[in-house]
Amino acid sequence: MTAVPFFGTEREWAVHGAQLRPAVEAALASGRWLQGEPVAAFEAGLAARCGRAHAVAVGSGTDALFFVLRALGVGPGDEVIVPDFSFVATAAAVVRSGARPVWADVDEHGLLDLDAAAALVGPATAAVIAVSLYGRPLDPSAYEAFAARHGLALVEDAAQAFGASHGDRPAGAVGRAGCCSFDPTKPLAAPGSGGAVLTDDDALAAACRALRLHGRDPDGRFAQLGYNSQLSTPAAAVLGVKLALEPAWRARRRAIAATYAAALADGAGLTLPADPAGAEHAYSKYVVRCAQRDRLRETLAQAGIPALVHYPQPLRDHPLFAAYPAAAAPRARELARTVLSLPLHAFLSDAEVAHVAGTVARAAAATARAAP
Repeated sequence: MTAVPFFGTEREWAVHGAQLRPAVEAALASGRWLQGEPVAAFEAGLAARCGRAHAVAVGSGTDALFFVLRALGVGPGDEVIVPDFSFVATAAAVVRSGARPVWADVDEHGLLDLDAAAALVGPATAAVIAVSLYGRPLDPSAYEAFAARHGLALVEDAAQAFGASHGDRPAGAVGRAGCCSFDPTKPLAAPGSGGAVLTDDDALAAACRALRLHGRDPDGRFAQLGYNSQLSTPAAAVLGVKLALEPAWRARRRAIAATYAAALADGAGLTLPADPAGAEHAYSKYVVRCAQRDRLRETLAQAGIPALVHYPQPLRDHPLFAAYPAAAAPRARELARTVLSLPLHAFLSDAEVAHVAGTVARAAAATARAAP
Protein backbone atom coordinates (compact mmCIF):
# COMPACT_ATOMS: atom_id res chain seq x y z
CA MET A 1 0.00 0.00 0.00
CA THR A 2 1.23 3.51 -0.81
CA ALA A 3 1.84 5.95 2.01
CA VAL A 4 -1.25 7.06 3.91
CA PRO A 5 -1.75 10.85 3.64
CA PHE A 6 -1.70 12.55 7.01
CA PHE A 7 -3.72 15.54 5.71
CA GLY A 8 -6.77 15.35 3.48
CA THR A 9 -6.83 18.71 1.68
CA GLU A 10 -5.87 17.33 -1.73
CA ARG A 11 -8.53 14.63 -1.56
CA GLU A 12 -11.10 17.08 -0.23
CA TRP A 13 -10.73 19.15 -3.39
CA ALA A 14 -10.85 16.05 -5.58
CA VAL A 15 -14.16 15.02 -4.01
CA HIS A 16 -15.80 18.41 -3.51
CA GLY A 17 -14.11 20.67 -6.03
CA ALA A 18 -17.19 20.72 -8.24
CA GLN A 19 -19.20 22.14 -5.31
CA LEU A 20 -16.53 24.62 -4.23
CA ARG A 21 -15.45 25.96 -7.62
CA PRO A 22 -18.67 27.91 -8.41
CA ALA A 23 -18.48 29.71 -5.05
CA VAL A 24 -14.90 30.76 -5.74
CA GLU A 25 -15.69 31.90 -9.26
CA ALA A 26 -18.70 33.93 -8.14
CA ALA A 27 -16.65 35.61 -5.41
CA LEU A 28 -13.90 36.51 -7.86
CA ALA A 29 -16.36 37.68 -10.51
CA SER A 30 -17.98 40.04 -7.99
CA GLY A 31 -14.81 42.13 -7.99
CA ARG A 32 -15.11 42.65 -4.24
CA TRP A 33 -12.40 40.32 -3.06
CA LEU A 34 -12.36 41.67 0.51
CA GLN A 35 -15.46 42.17 2.70
CA GLY A 36 -17.78 40.91 -0.03
CA GLU A 37 -21.24 39.55 0.75
CA PRO A 38 -20.00 35.96 1.32
CA VAL A 39 -18.02 37.18 4.34
CA ALA A 40 -21.13 38.45 6.14
CA ALA A 41 -23.09 35.37 5.06
CA PHE A 42 -20.41 33.05 6.43
CA GLU A 43 -20.23 35.03 9.69
CA ALA A 44 -23.99 34.66 10.14
CA GLY A 45 -23.88 30.93 9.48
CA LEU A 46 -20.89 30.44 11.75
CA ALA A 47 -22.48 32.37 14.62
CA ALA A 48 -25.65 30.31 14.30
CA ARG A 49 -23.75 27.03 14.21
CA CYS A 50 -21.73 27.93 17.31
CA GLY A 51 -24.62 29.42 19.29
CA ARG A 52 -23.18 32.92 19.45
CA ALA A 53 -24.66 36.33 18.69
CA HIS A 54 -21.61 37.41 16.70
CA ALA A 55 -18.90 35.89 14.52
CA VAL A 56 -16.15 38.23 13.35
CA ALA A 57 -14.07 36.75 10.54
CA VAL A 58 -10.37 37.67 10.62
CA GLY A 59 -7.15 36.67 8.90
CA SER A 60 -6.12 33.85 11.27
CA GLY A 61 -6.97 32.09 14.50
CA THR A 62 -3.91 33.73 16.03
CA ASP A 63 -5.28 37.19 15.22
CA ALA A 64 -8.63 36.15 16.68
CA LEU A 65 -6.98 35.42 20.03
CA PHE A 66 -4.95 38.62 19.93
CA PHE A 67 -7.92 40.80 18.99
CA VAL A 68 -10.01 39.37 21.81
CA LEU A 69 -7.28 40.18 24.33
CA ARG A 70 -6.98 43.70 22.90
CA ALA A 71 -10.75 44.15 22.99
CA LEU A 72 -10.81 43.01 26.62
CA GLY A 73 -8.23 45.66 27.48
CA VAL A 74 -5.50 43.14 28.30
CA GLY A 75 -2.05 44.66 27.93
CA PRO A 76 1.22 45.58 29.64
CA GLY A 77 1.19 44.90 33.36
CA ASP A 78 -1.42 42.14 33.02
CA GLU A 79 -0.98 38.40 33.29
CA VAL A 80 -2.88 35.76 31.35
CA ILE A 81 -2.98 32.14 32.46
CA VAL A 82 -2.39 29.73 29.57
CA PRO A 83 -1.95 25.95 29.42
CA ASP A 84 1.69 24.95 29.12
CA PHE A 85 0.80 22.42 26.44
CA SER A 86 -0.65 23.87 23.23
CA PHE A 87 0.31 25.30 19.87
CA VAL A 88 2.55 28.36 20.11
CA ALA A 89 -0.22 30.74 18.95
CA THR A 90 -2.07 30.40 22.26
CA ALA A 91 0.72 32.08 24.21
CA ALA A 92 2.09 34.21 21.35
CA ALA A 93 -1.19 36.13 21.30
CA VAL A 94 -0.62 37.02 24.95
CA VAL A 95 2.90 38.26 24.29
CA ARG A 96 1.66 40.32 21.31
CA SER A 97 -0.83 42.03 23.61
CA GLY A 98 2.01 43.11 25.91
CA ALA A 99 0.77 40.93 28.75
CA ARG A 100 2.71 38.16 30.45
CA PRO A 101 1.81 34.49 29.90
CA VAL A 102 1.64 32.45 33.10
CA TRP A 103 2.06 28.74 32.50
CA ALA A 104 -0.40 26.33 34.08
CA ASP A 105 -0.16 22.56 33.97
CA VAL A 106 -2.74 20.49 32.11
CA ASP A 107 -4.78 17.41 32.95
CA GLU A 108 -4.26 13.96 31.47
CA HIS A 109 -6.17 15.02 28.33
CA GLY A 110 -4.08 18.14 27.78
CA LEU A 111 -6.80 20.55 28.93
CA LEU A 112 -6.04 23.39 31.34
CA ASP A 113 -5.93 22.06 34.92
CA LEU A 114 -8.15 24.39 36.92
CA ASP A 115 -6.56 23.50 40.26
CA ALA A 116 -3.14 24.34 38.84
CA ALA A 117 -4.53 27.54 37.35
CA ALA A 118 -6.13 28.59 40.64
CA ALA A 119 -2.75 28.51 42.35
CA LEU A 120 -1.43 31.01 39.79
CA VAL A 121 -4.11 33.69 40.10
CA GLY A 122 -2.68 36.92 41.43
CA PRO A 123 -3.48 40.64 41.52
CA ALA A 124 -2.21 41.10 37.94
CA THR A 125 -4.18 38.21 36.45
CA ALA A 126 -6.64 39.57 33.91
CA ALA A 127 -7.68 36.59 31.82
CA VAL A 128 -7.35 32.86 31.26
CA ILE A 129 -7.16 31.06 27.91
CA ALA A 130 -8.44 27.48 27.83
CA VAL A 131 -7.69 25.30 24.80
CA SER A 132 -10.03 22.63 23.43
CA LEU A 133 -6.99 20.53 22.57
CA TYR A 134 -7.14 18.05 19.66
CA GLY A 135 -10.91 18.64 19.39
CA ARG A 136 -11.77 17.59 22.96
CA PRO A 137 -14.40 20.05 24.26
CA LEU A 138 -14.12 21.93 27.51
CA ASP A 139 -16.70 21.56 30.29
CA PRO A 140 -18.31 25.02 30.09
CA SER A 141 -19.74 25.00 33.61
CA ALA A 142 -16.40 24.19 35.24
CA TYR A 143 -14.35 26.74 33.30
CA GLU A 144 -16.90 29.52 33.46
CA ALA A 145 -17.35 28.99 37.21
CA PHE A 146 -13.58 29.19 37.65
CA ALA A 147 -13.39 32.46 35.73
CA ALA A 148 -16.32 33.96 37.63
CA ARG A 149 -14.88 32.88 40.99
CA HIS A 150 -11.60 34.62 40.29
CA GLY A 151 -12.96 37.61 38.37
CA LEU A 152 -11.17 36.69 35.13
CA ALA A 153 -12.11 36.97 31.49
CA LEU A 154 -12.30 33.46 30.01
CA VAL A 155 -11.27 33.02 26.37
CA GLU A 156 -11.72 29.68 24.62
CA ASP A 157 -9.06 28.73 22.08
CA ALA A 158 -11.27 26.49 19.96
CA ALA A 159 -8.89 26.42 16.98
CA GLN A 160 -8.81 22.61 16.95
CA ALA A 161 -12.35 21.91 18.05
CA PHE A 162 -14.85 23.11 15.46
CA GLY A 163 -17.87 20.81 15.63
CA ALA A 164 -17.17 19.54 19.14
CA SER A 165 -19.79 20.05 21.83
CA HIS A 166 -20.33 19.59 25.55
CA GLY A 167 -23.99 19.04 26.28
CA ASP A 168 -25.79 21.72 24.28
CA ARG A 169 -22.74 24.01 24.15
CA PRO A 170 -20.74 23.93 20.90
CA ALA A 171 -17.02 24.59 20.87
CA GLY A 172 -16.48 28.33 20.61
CA ALA A 173 -19.41 29.09 22.90
CA VAL A 174 -17.44 29.09 26.16
CA GLY A 175 -16.48 32.24 28.05
CA ARG A 176 -16.42 35.85 26.92
CA ALA A 177 -15.26 34.77 23.47
CA GLY A 178 -14.24 31.70 21.52
CA CYS A 179 -11.63 31.75 18.77
CA CYS A 180 -11.69 29.60 15.64
CA SER A 181 -8.99 28.81 13.11
CA PHE A 182 -9.56 27.92 9.47
CA ASP A 183 -5.96 26.94 8.81
CA PRO A 184 -5.71 24.16 6.17
CA THR A 185 -4.95 21.61 8.91
CA LYS A 186 -8.19 22.33 10.78
CA PRO A 187 -11.58 20.55 10.51
CA LEU A 188 -13.09 23.55 8.70
CA ALA A 189 -10.29 24.78 6.45
CA ALA A 190 -9.99 27.87 4.27
CA PRO A 191 -7.95 27.96 1.07
CA GLY A 192 -5.21 29.82 2.89
CA SER A 193 -5.49 31.25 6.37
CA GLY A 194 -8.49 32.46 8.34
CA GLY A 195 -10.05 32.69 11.77
CA ALA A 196 -12.99 34.08 13.66
CA VAL A 197 -14.01 35.57 17.00
CA LEU A 198 -17.23 34.16 18.45
CA THR A 199 -18.95 36.16 21.19
CA ASP A 200 -22.26 37.34 22.64
CA ASP A 201 -20.71 40.66 23.69
CA ASP A 202 -21.76 43.44 21.30
CA ALA A 203 -18.94 45.77 22.33
CA LEU A 204 -16.27 43.08 22.07
CA ALA A 205 -17.48 42.12 18.59
CA ALA A 206 -17.46 45.75 17.47
CA ALA A 207 -13.94 46.21 18.81
CA CYS A 208 -12.70 43.14 16.92
CA ARG A 209 -14.36 44.35 13.70
CA ALA A 210 -12.50 47.64 14.06
CA LEU A 211 -9.17 45.96 14.81
CA ARG A 212 -9.35 43.74 11.72
CA LEU A 213 -9.62 46.77 9.42
CA HIS A 214 -6.96 49.25 10.60
CA GLY A 215 -9.03 50.35 13.61
CA ARG A 216 -11.81 51.85 11.50
CA ASP A 217 -14.99 52.84 13.34
CA PRO A 218 -18.46 52.27 11.81
CA ASP A 219 -18.50 55.94 10.76
CA GLY A 220 -15.32 55.41 8.71
CA ARG A 221 -12.92 57.23 11.03
CA PHE A 222 -9.74 55.70 12.42
CA ALA A 223 -9.67 56.22 16.17
CA GLN A 224 -7.13 53.56 17.17
CA LEU A 225 -4.22 51.59 15.79
CA GLY A 226 -5.62 48.52 14.09
CA TYR A 227 -4.44 45.80 11.73
CA ASN A 228 -5.13 44.42 8.28
CA SER A 229 -6.55 41.00 9.10
CA GLN A 230 -9.38 40.19 6.73
CA LEU A 231 -10.81 36.89 5.58
CA SER A 232 -10.93 37.16 1.79
CA THR A 233 -14.25 36.96 -0.02
CA PRO A 234 -13.26 33.80 -1.99
CA ALA A 235 -12.13 32.11 1.24
CA ALA A 236 -15.40 33.02 2.95
CA ALA A 237 -17.35 31.69 -0.01
CA VAL A 238 -15.51 28.36 0.23
CA LEU A 239 -16.05 28.19 3.99
CA GLY A 240 -19.75 28.89 3.51
CA VAL A 241 -20.06 25.80 1.31
CA LYS A 242 -17.93 23.74 3.67
CA LEU A 243 -20.07 24.72 6.65
CA ALA A 244 -22.83 22.55 5.21
CA LEU A 245 -20.43 19.68 4.49
CA GLU A 246 -18.68 19.73 7.86
CA PRO A 247 -21.15 17.55 9.85
CA ALA A 248 -20.64 14.65 7.46
CA TRP A 249 -16.86 15.07 7.60
CA ARG A 250 -17.01 15.10 11.40
CA ALA A 251 -19.15 11.96 11.43
CA ARG A 252 -16.58 10.22 9.24
CA ARG A 253 -13.72 11.29 11.52
CA ARG A 254 -15.63 10.01 14.53
CA ALA A 255 -16.27 6.69 12.78
CA ILE A 256 -12.56 6.34 12.02
CA ALA A 257 -11.74 7.22 15.63
CA ALA A 258 -14.11 4.46 16.77
CA THR A 259 -12.36 1.98 14.45
CA TYR A 260 -8.99 2.98 15.87
CA ALA A 261 -10.29 2.69 19.42
CA ALA A 262 -11.67 -0.81 18.84
CA ALA A 263 -8.45 -1.99 17.20
CA LEU A 264 -6.17 -0.44 19.79
CA ALA A 265 -8.19 -1.04 22.95
CA ASP A 266 -5.85 -3.84 24.00
CA GLY A 267 -2.79 -2.17 22.52
CA ALA A 268 0.13 -2.63 24.82
CA GLY A 269 1.33 0.64 26.29
CA LEU A 270 -1.12 2.91 24.42
CA THR A 271 -3.40 5.47 26.03
CA LEU A 272 -6.28 6.41 23.71
CA PRO A 273 -8.47 9.51 23.41
CA ALA A 274 -12.18 9.29 24.11
CA ASP A 275 -15.32 11.40 24.33
CA PRO A 276 -15.83 13.07 27.70
CA ALA A 277 -19.07 12.14 29.47
CA GLY A 278 -21.98 14.00 27.93
CA ALA A 279 -19.81 15.50 25.20
CA GLU A 280 -18.75 14.92 21.60
CA HIS A 281 -15.09 15.05 20.63
CA ALA A 282 -14.41 16.59 17.20
CA TYR A 283 -11.33 14.38 16.67
CA SER A 284 -9.51 17.01 14.69
CA LYS A 285 -6.54 14.88 15.67
CA TYR A 286 -6.37 11.31 16.93
CA VAL A 287 -3.62 11.42 19.53
CA VAL A 288 -2.41 8.36 21.39
CA ARG A 289 0.15 8.28 24.14
CA CYS A 290 3.03 5.83 24.19
CA ALA A 291 6.02 5.66 26.50
CA GLN A 292 8.13 4.49 23.55
CA ARG A 293 6.69 7.14 21.23
CA ASP A 294 9.74 7.75 19.05
CA ARG A 295 10.37 4.05 18.47
CA LEU A 296 6.68 3.55 17.56
CA ARG A 297 6.75 6.51 15.20
CA GLU A 298 9.80 5.16 13.37
CA THR A 299 8.16 1.76 12.92
CA LEU A 300 5.02 3.36 11.50
CA ALA A 301 7.04 5.48 9.08
CA GLN A 302 8.68 2.34 7.70
CA ALA A 303 5.17 0.99 7.02
CA GLY A 304 4.14 4.13 5.11
CA ILE A 305 2.14 5.63 7.96
CA PRO A 306 3.12 9.20 8.87
CA ALA A 307 2.59 10.11 12.51
CA LEU A 308 3.25 13.60 13.88
CA VAL A 309 3.95 14.97 17.33
CA HIS A 310 1.58 17.66 18.59
CA TYR A 311 3.54 18.94 20.52
CA PRO A 312 7.15 17.96 21.28
CA GLN A 313 7.73 20.39 24.14
CA PRO A 314 5.83 22.52 26.65
CA LEU A 315 5.32 26.11 25.56
CA ARG A 316 7.71 27.46 28.18
CA ASP A 317 10.60 25.61 26.54
CA HIS A 318 10.43 27.62 23.31
CA PRO A 319 13.10 30.35 23.07
CA LEU A 320 10.32 32.85 22.33
CA PHE A 321 9.11 32.49 25.91
CA ALA A 322 12.47 32.37 27.70
CA ALA A 323 11.63 35.57 29.57
CA TYR A 324 8.63 33.92 31.23
CA PRO A 325 9.87 31.17 33.56
CA ALA A 326 7.49 29.22 35.76
CA ALA A 327 7.18 26.36 38.17
CA ALA A 328 7.20 22.76 36.95
CA ALA A 329 4.29 21.40 34.91
CA PRO A 330 4.87 17.63 35.02
CA ARG A 331 1.81 16.57 33.02
CA ALA A 332 2.60 18.99 30.19
CA ARG A 333 6.12 17.60 30.05
CA GLU A 334 4.89 14.01 30.12
CA LEU A 335 2.47 14.65 27.26
CA ALA A 336 5.21 16.28 25.21
CA ARG A 337 7.28 13.12 25.66
CA THR A 338 4.55 10.60 24.81
CA VAL A 339 1.90 12.01 22.40
CA LEU A 340 1.65 10.79 18.81
CA SER A 341 -0.95 11.88 16.22
CA LEU A 342 -2.20 9.21 13.82
CA PRO A 343 -3.62 10.01 10.37
CA LEU A 344 -7.28 11.02 10.72
CA HIS A 345 -9.38 12.92 8.21
CA ALA A 346 -12.66 12.37 6.41
CA PHE A 347 -11.01 11.26 3.16
CA LEU A 348 -9.15 8.18 4.36
CA SER A 349 -10.39 5.02 2.68
CA ASP A 350 -11.63 2.06 4.70
CA ALA A 351 -8.57 0.13 3.54
CA GLU A 352 -6.26 2.88 4.78
CA VAL A 353 -8.03 3.04 8.11
CA ALA A 354 -7.71 -0.74 8.53
CA HIS A 355 -4.04 -0.55 7.55
CA VAL A 356 -3.33 2.18 10.11
CA ALA A 357 -5.28 0.45 12.87
CA GLY A 358 -3.70 -2.96 12.30
CA THR A 359 -0.19 -1.64 11.87
CA VAL A 360 -0.35 0.54 14.97
CA ALA A 361 -1.70 -2.35 17.04
CA ARG A 362 1.09 -4.67 15.91
CA ALA A 363 3.78 -2.01 16.21
CA ALA A 364 2.66 -0.95 19.67
CA ALA A 365 2.74 -4.53 20.91
CA ALA A 366 6.20 -5.08 19.41
CA THR A 367 7.46 -1.81 20.83
CA ALA A 368 6.18 -2.73 24.27
CA ARG A 369 7.89 -6.12 24.13
CA ALA A 370 11.18 -4.50 23.09
CA ALA A 371 11.06 -1.85 25.81
CA PRO A 372 13.80 -2.19 28.42
